[in-house]
Amino acid sequence: MGNVLTFRANYPRMESPPKKKMNKGEASTSSTDVSAEVIDDSKAFVERFSVLFNSSYFSDIKLRVGDQTYYGHKFMLASASKVFGAMFGESPAWEESRQEEITLVEEEACQAVFYDFLRYFYCASIDMTTDKALPLMFLADKYNVQSLRNACVDYMMKHIEELPDKNKTLTWYHYSKMTGPERLRESCKNFIVSNFSVVLDAPDWPEMESEELADFIAMSELCVESEMKLWQKVEQWIMADNNQEYRRENVELILPLLRFSKMTPTELLSIESSHLMENFSDVLKPKLAAAYRFHSLASNGVYLPTEQVPFRNYTAAIYGLRFPFELKSYASIPKIESRICLPCQVPYLPCLESDTCKTSHLAQFQVNFYPKGHFSTISLYGNFMGRQNDNVTLKIVRHNAGIVDVMSPGGGVIKHFPPMLVEITLQLYSKKKALRYVGLTVTKQHLFTSRCQDLLVENVLDLGRLAAEDSPFIVEGSLSGAVFIKVQAVGDHLLEGPIEGTTR
Repeated sequence: MGNVLTFRANYPRMESPPKKKMNKGEASTSSTDVSAEVIDDSKAFVERFSVLFNSSYFSDIKLRVGDQTYYGHKFMLASASKVFGAMFGESPAWEESRQEEITLVEEEACQAVFYDFLRYFYCASIDMTTDKALPLMFLADKYNVQSLRNACVDYMMKHIEELPDKNKTLTWYHYSKMTGPERLRESCKNFIVSNFSVVLDAPDWPEMESEELADFIAMSELCVESEMKLWQKVEQWIMADNNQEYRRENVELILPLLRFSKMTPTELLSIESSHLMENFSDVLKPKLAAAYRFHSLASNGVYLPTEQVPFRNYTAAIYGLRFPFELKSYASIPKIESRICLPCQVPYLPCLESDTCKTSHLAQFQVNFYPKGHFSTISLYGNFMGRQNDNVTLKIVRHNAGIVDVMSPGGGVIKHFPPMLVEITLQLYSKKKALRYVGLTVTKQHLFTSRCQDLLVENVLDLGRLAAEDSPFIVEGSLSGAVFIKVQAVGDHLLEGPIEGTTR
């Protein structure tokens, strides 16, 4: 019989603490013991595993990705990924479970970040950038690493607002449409629609999917400098090398969605010498002809209901639709002094480049915005009384200056308030580093008639979001934004039936 060596530590004798039956999930430390405290060794725990990353020490699997080979440990990979867990399990369906080296086929973008992806299994941290976020999320989805997927979504949510050179919102929007989550998809969409000028200059603009581009260009809520600027970017997108194979299909899908009547005649003339006109005149000529006809009729005071093309949220001054505002020292200004008043003259017979149309076809509106809560003064029995609440409120009133003279059946002149379908958009600005962007957009559509001359929008947003110390809408102490007023259609035909999404 061999020798048996017994080692005894010469520790002082200690009494065991009284045993207690533990319920599932209950901490072992008694809450009544005043000396109790939790010893947290999680940092050292992670460090002990991090040294195993891409190490041959106890490695039992090699992962070949592209031209790179990584050492792995099955238990580490399987603990975080259900896909790896199934791959390395006992199931005979997975041949990889019996191999010492496996090849993982990944897209080039995913190969470039696989090092970071694998390191996450061992270190529980990752160096994220806007370039890495999507391929890492793709790998997290593929291998069912839910914690990393959530981390990627959280990162994207915080980095939707980036300067054009680092902005990936278009690409993130496309992927989130296919796989979710909904909160990322909606946030990307809202940013794109309200800040289209930012994404137009982003590096992934030429790679945008045609169906998604068509969806955005069809929107009246789209915020762009001008229709001509949009045309130039669409032309760039169509002529990009990656869209060459489907150029004809893209032209037929996208160009009819552009609003050529919202360009000036001079701008229309410049399109006649474009590359797209040279190659796709069959699509462009009818659109330009209709736009020229629109301007010709409008210059003579003819505005046919069938040819009324809705405005977008154009920021260029030539359209006269945008009315900016700024309230300085928002936190300290008294509520009674916080109302923002904007008198607005809006063209409703849009004949660009025509001084006659700009002066004789204007509708006048008064915009009152209450960013610290609504208040008003009323007269009661000769006394003035104040009424107020904490609702951030927007009020728009159409004034009588929008009326026109109409001959009555008896030959006299009467004042007529032409029904106007008006779309009102309120934007509040935010700032992130050097990027000034639209942080909030609220849009309402209203039919103004002789009987309904005002629109009241209560609870534009919660007052607490403006009053908070870290409010994204208060930049250097000031609240700034703009109101767009767009007369989308004019005429008695608007009274013939209900209009979807419109208040009266």
